[in-house]
Amino acid sequence: MMNSRQPTSWLLLFAMVALPVLAFALLSFRICTDRAFVDETTGSRRGYREWLFGTHSGEWYKESALETFIRTNQPTMLGQRWTSFAGTGRNVFGGSVSFGHGRPGAVLLLRPEDINEFCSRASEAEKRRLYDTLSAGNQPRIAELANQVLESLLADKKPKNEPDVPANGSQPIRSETNGTSSATGSRR
Repeated sequence: MMNSRQPTSWLLLFAMVALPVLAFALLSFRICTDRAFVDETTGSRRGYREWLFGTHSGEWYKESALETFIRTNQPTMLGQRWTSFAGTGRNVFGGSVSFGHGRPGAVLLLRPEDINEFCSRASEAEKRRLYDTLSAGNQPRIAELANQVLESLLADKKPKNEPDVPANGSQPIRSETNGTSSATGSRR
């Protein structure tokens, strides 16, 4: 006579092995990739979701005020250079399973909102200078100009009675009252 428990033990053993393997496969299998790109000449952004079989969905585009300005005033000068800055692979549950992107450079220091706010206040010459600098692709110069733009935006937001704080966030040097010099620091 056969034991009635034997088939269920094989089934149970199969389930104990197969379910974790299936769960691991579902967690690590990439079904789509969220892609995002930045135009290094204007700071505009675009992106989409690319599915396993190559179809795209959820396409989006954020045109910067700088791109609008150039497209309106000097459309023949507009030369876009799109570079990937995000590529996140996702599994069936939406979790991240892979990452990949390009190297857009210092233009990423400026968020689209920063570019738009700067352009809303800047003269045509300042907008043109920003576009020319970004278009040239000189990364140290772009980083320098991005810092200038960010500092000017920050200065406009700061209340007039607030003391100046250096861009690195450090506090101004104060003299110590316990007799040690500010150069040596306190011994607390």
